[in-house]
This record gives sequence, structure tokens and C-alpha cells, in this order.
Amino acid sequence: MIMNRGDTLKNLTKLLILTGLILAVALSGCLGSDDGGAETDNNTNVSVSHFYKNVTLAENDTVVKFDFTSNPTTGYGWAVTVNKTGILDEILIEATADDSDLVGAPIVQQFYYKAQAPGTVALNFKYERSFEEGTTVEDLTYVIQVYQNNTAEIVSVSSAAGNLLPLYKEAGLEKNGTVMKIMFAENPTTGYTWNITMTPTDVLHMSKDYIDTPVTDAVGAAGVHTWEFDTLKAGNVSVLFDHNRSFENASTTETAVFSLKANSDGTIEIRGISLDTQ
Repeated sequence: MIMNRGDTLKNLTKLLILTGLILAVALSGCLGSDDGGAETDNNTNVSVSHFYKNVTLAENDTVVKFDFTSNPTTGYGWAVTVNKTGILDEILIEATADDSDLVGAPIVQQFYYKAQAPGTVALNFKYERSFEEGTTVEDLTYVIQVYQNNTAEIVSVSSAAGNLLPLYKEAGLEKNGTVMKIMFAENPTTGYTWNITMTPTDVLHMSKDYIDTPVTDAVGAAGVHTWEFDTLKAGNVSVLFDHNRSFENASTTETAVFSLKANSDGTIEIRGISLDTQ
């Protein structure tokens, strides 16, 4: 799959949101509650542009809390849209100021949702001026899985704003959930490539690593770099992708971290995805 930079932002937005929703549906059949045997990090931090975002699970993983930095003096604020009702119950939305007395200091908008029924739900947050069209500067979609015991899990996080996420990303489970496939657009002619680090190194095995060249005669067109992983043993693992020029210091343009869990039956779960655009 190739992401052509000549595509419109609308197409990119639709594609990324659709990918997140398809991924959530695919995962809903294979994700299970944590067995308590391994330490699980339930926090997913996403940093894009100069805004900091944080989502956490509270009250025994039954409450999903979102914290978004905002600055009302600019006219911008965060608004949320939920694609399904009856799965998460909105219990509180509030804004808190920091301890600064500075005029125009940012605030934190907080959104609280309590799990009330099993299912998969997507929450879309947009940072924009509600009174002015075409002002969206950030667009984030969180996919949340709620289980029978009303515990929640953050399945994935995706950014649909093309200017904040210039490279196309896709992750999915194949072969009955036992193979994790991750793909990134890559253009080696620029000197930039994706470099991978796994921590720890003995949980997953990288079974495939290859690049598909673009089906085009255009000079310097991007291809798609694909990695496939299967399990070595049960446990949690962090897979970090760093987009940089290996021969040039401080050249990182983007970092993506996939928090994965390998189960004893060979299946793999996506526990969270964080994206950091420099």
C-alpha cells in the first residue's frame, strides 16, 4: 500500500480513520482482559506538534480520562465526537488552569468516560475554532475496547491531520492473530529510513523485513517498508520505529512506538500506539 503525497488531505483523513476502525473491529475478537501475569502499561501518550496529549485508565481500568492542553484566548478548543452510544458514559468534562497568572496561559481540558457495556468505540478529538470552518489543526482518533467486566483498553491512537502525520502508517494482525504486520512509507532516495528497536528483544521474532518499490516511473517516489513479527514467548514488548538519517545526528523526523503483548497461545495484542512528530 502506498501513500502518495499528491493525495488530498481529505482522502488521508478518511483513510487513517477507517484504518483505525477496521483495526479495532479485527482486534475485538482476539483481545482479552489482562491475566495479571505480566506488567502492563495502560498509558498511551501521543505528542504531535507543540500540543501534549495524555490518556489514562483509572478506577480499576473502568474510567478513561483524556487530558488535552488548550488555549482559549486563541479561539481554539478541543471537541469530541463518539461514534457509538451505550459503551462509554460521559461522566465529566471540565477545564483546569495552571498555577500561572500570565495572561493567555494554556489550560487543560479534561474528558472523563466510564465503561458501561462491552464493545468497541471510537472517540474523535479535534482542536479547532468551532465558529470557523477549515481551522482544524489536530485530529486524533482513539479506539477503546470495553470488556464484559466493564474494564477498558486503549486499542489504538491515530492522527488524521496530514500536516502532523506526513507518513502513512498501518498495523494489523494476520494469520489468526499470530502475526503482526507493520508498514511505513519510506523513501530511501532522501537518505531517510525507518530504524527499529525492540525492548525486550526475546519476546517477538522479526520474521520478515522488506521494501515494496512503488508502481510508478516517477523519480524518487516512495515505497512501503514492511515488517512482520511472530512470538517467541509470552510477555510485553515495545517496538520503536525511528525515521531518520542513520549517518546524521539529530535527524529524526518521526518516532512511533507500538506497545504489544504476546500471549502463550502465540497470539499478539496491540496495547497502544504512540506517535511523535518532530
